[in-house]
Amino acid sequence: MPFSWAPVRIVGMLVLVWMTASCAYCIDQTIHPAAVEHNSFCAQYLAQGKLVEAEARCKLAIEYSPKYAEPYNQLGLIEHKRGRLELAIERFKEAIALKGDFAEAYNNLGAIFYGNRDYPAACDLFSQSIEIDPGYLPARRNLGFCHYFARDGEKAQNEFLKCVELDPAECECRLGLGILALDDQAYDEAKAHFQGVTEACPGNAPGFFNLGVAYQKMKRCDEAVGAYLQALAIDTNYLEARQNLTLAYQCMNLQDGAVKEGIAAISKNPGDPELHFKLARIFEGKKDLERALREYMIAAKLNDNFARAYYHAAKLLDQLLRAREAVDMCQHFVDVVRDPELEDERTWCLERIRQLQFR
Repeated sequence: MPFSWAPVRIVGMLVLVWMTASCAYCIDQTIHPAAVEHNSFCAQYLAQGKLVEAEARCKLAIEYSPKYAEPYNQLGLIEHKRGRLELAIERFKEAIALKGDFAEAYNNLGAIFYGNRDYPAACDLFSQSIEIDPGYLPARRNLGFCHYFARDGEKAQNEFLKCVELDPAECECRLGLGILALDDQAYDEAKAHFQGVTEACPGNAPGFFNLGVAYQKMKRCDEAVGAYLQALAIDTNYLEARQNLTLAYQCMNLQDGAVKEGIAAISKNPGDPELHFKLARIFEGKKDLERALREYMIAAKLNDNFARAYYHAAKLLDQLLRAREAVDMCQHFVDVVRDPELEDERTWCLERIRQLQFR
């Protein structure tokens, strides 16, 4: 059946930059020490979500030093948290008026316009932030996504590339590069970028989701299933991943009733290792060893102590003549098995470890 593609999700854009309590080093010496202290408490309360306490401290900082820009920036963040965007804009502008080279405030003001889809204004503010500090990653990242949604792929790519050059482990910029490659139907390139995201940031659900999209576009449906399941293991509420998981299973042309029931159960609860184990047993019974192995491995990943999954994976790897991997799986089984009813399986694994480890 033709695929009904869910929208490619882009998350992780660092919209606003929250000041830390340790930023006092950058403050002009004319600022009153009490203002610095109150601003530090403001940042701490803001990080804890205590907006009333944070606001009070920021205002005290301003009373001591009316030309101190940092508390105005934090007041903008507080108003943004409250959803009072016009007031947030005023506070960020006040911060910039007091400190013309305030890269964070330019970035935060840009984020307001970005949220309102005023991309020209947002991109201009992010650019000003970068002009002040070319190595400022939050603004560089934001500018890349701003150009993307303004439909200027070339500029977006340039910013994402500069971002990754500054920090090779910058996952959101790598994600942006992958999405641009998907748009250009350069699926191998997209896959490489998304794999980079999953390796550098293994907890990044959109990285795995978009890797699944790339695999599915390439008709590599088994691998797409694995990527979507990883995304769902990280974020069980990832609706697009759940929808595409069903499509990826369908892409595998599985018509058997028992398989369909197993897939339906997993689609409802992808984080249940027992469901993956049961589906693996169905695949194994049908001599579909590669798919069975994949489901055993997913079950083991979802539960590090799932001894039976390790054992059955080791048996399949042994059948597939993948000796080193079989030894590794047997070792995992031996390390975690506690059930006395699995003593025969433990004996088999110990023997295979002895036989295979020196091949």
